[in-house]
Amino acid sequence: MEWQVILVLVLVIPIILFPAAFIWYLNIGGIYAAVKEGRLKALEPIARKIRIGLAVIVPVGIYAFAIWFSLGHFGWQVALAVGLALPIVLLVPVLVWVVIVSGLYLVVRDALRRRVIAPRRRATRMAEEPVPRRVT
Repeated sequence: MEWQVILVLVLVIPIILFPAAFIWYLNIGGIYAAVKEGRLKALEPIARKIRIGLAVIVPVGIYAFAIWFSLGHFGWQVALAVGLALPIVLLVPVLVWVVIVSGLYLVVRDALRRRVIAPRRRATRMAEEPVPRRVT
């Protein structure tokens, strides 16, 4: 690599990364402040977007990788077959997985909602009763 390219990269990368890092700092600082103040409701929209993003990005990434890998190693015919067959073959397992995960999520959510933090119990004092002596 030429020294001019390295110089341009060294100069341009901080200029590009500084605004991105600043925005991340603001976002994470806001989340930290919300958690610190106990306003966890503010995090629900963010958590929902993250869940939806992960639910979509991970399978699409695996699907794209399978097509790319088969295209690179076996040709366009196999890549086309994988692209068409993979969703058909995996439809039923994915639907079962979604039903199981969503059911578990609902069970955990309902259990957490029903849980009430009970006040701490104090130890009770035992009443001292005199024990009568048996005379034999």
